[in-house]
Amino acid sequence: MLTITHWIYLAVVLLVILGMAMRRGVIPLCILGTFVMGWVYTGHLAQAIQILFTASLVAAEQLLSIIVIIGLMIALLRLLEDVGADQLMIRPLSKLFRGPASAWWGSGIIKGLVSAFVWPTPASMMVAPLLLPVALRAGLPLVGAAAAMNLFGHGIALSGDFVIQGAPKLTSAAAGVSVGAILRASIPLVIATGLVATVLSYLLLRRDMKRGKLEVVFADGPSETRTIHPSAKVAAVVVPLAFLATIIATIALGLKGGDATALIGGVSLLLLIGLAFLRYRLQAYAPVMRHLQSGYTFSIRIFAPVIPIAGFFFMGSPDVAPQILGKGAPGYLFDLGHALAAHVPLSALPVAVIVVLVGVIAGLDGSGFSGLVLVGTLAQALGTPIGANVAVLAALGQMGSVWSGGGTLVPWGVLDIAGVTGADPEELTRRNFLPVILGLAVATVVAVVMM
Repeated sequence: MLTITHWIYLAVVLLVILGMAMRRGVIPLCILGTFVMGWVYTGHLAQAIQILFTASLVAAEQLLSIIVIIGLMIALLRLLEDVGADQLMIRPLSKLFRGPASAWWGSGIIKGLVSAFVWPTPASMMVAPLLLPVALRAGLPLVGAAAAMNLFGHGIALSGDFVIQGAPKLTSAAAGVSVGAILRASIPLVIATGLVATVLSYLLLRRDMKRGKLEVVFADGPSETRTIHPSAKVAAVVVPLAFLATIIATIALGLKGGDATALIGGVSLLLLIGLAFLRYRLQAYAPVMRHLQSGYTFSIRIFAPVIPIAGFFFMGSPDVAPQILGKGAPGYLFDLGHALAAHVPLSALPVAVIVVLVGVIAGLDGSGFSGLVLVGTLAQALGTPIGANVAVLAALGQMGSVWSGGGTLVPWGVLDIAGVTGADPEELTRRNFLPVILGLAVATVVAVVMM
């Protein structure tokens, strides 16, 4: 049963989406929305004021691991720049991308392939620092490079999840079908969504580049000349080999999610210490401290505007909402999704539309996997009475949930790639919005034909 707080939450969500579409800042709106939600839910002004702080604190705790890993990666990159190793590392890759087109598709495909084996967030830390400078020198704008790696990694690779199979396992268990059935049904849906989203995103990027709306950092220009310390040659070999070994170890050990991120974080910290001693000997403590400060300052600057926004949207998750509003608090996004499903006429097209919409709504909390059980259950409940292919319906819901919350449509879901590249999270999600939504719309049509 929906309460007044459900309707308040829905109203704020719609206003936030409208604000993002109009390129307006939504931080004050989310703060006020959190305050009103807290006041109406608890009935106490003092508790509502406390909830404002609690929401940001919980959001920061949820995002802390990504904040730390990005800080470590940036610290390592700053050290590599100090010794000139970044220039040496780029040289072998400089022939890989000959222009903006090859840079966009090349960086995206490489990021997608690595993401398929280690999942997108660890992949961002492993490959984005190496690919970004090459893509920028090839004439690709910063947000274009971030969008390419984001769509291929967090979109195509994660929505199918054909290698690790974490997503289809959750979806299949809830839908009552086999993992193999979900995987087979996902293939045409991943192709449809991915093809539309990436092609349209690239075309819009080229249009904006021609109109001069996007800044190109140093296309076809000479690379910055800096002193290259002799230790740079060692660093230029050791760092790529260490990341390659990390990818292999991640696959061999079956690590995923937080475990894979922890491994790359530990490797980055060891590289930072080792290379600092190689370059500065007993004076290494000073540059290590300086670069860690620089890395974490950069990371916090990227994440800080997103924390109050995420604090509001985390109230949509049944797992996180009680930490903010108190014990017994509902997951508003999930409740709204269920209510929407209850009012849908049972036929193939509306059922398909509602399942993908519920997936998108459930993903607004920033976790692509949190809505998989919901869409799997809905697929079985709504698909069985009309004789639809439940596996196809569940796979479609998986597309909606992962493309939304897995990290392409909400700023708090793209923070890993935005943090590593320095792209603005809100600008990145605005650029993704139309291509991804149209991609999901095409996938919905494909699913209806398959059902």
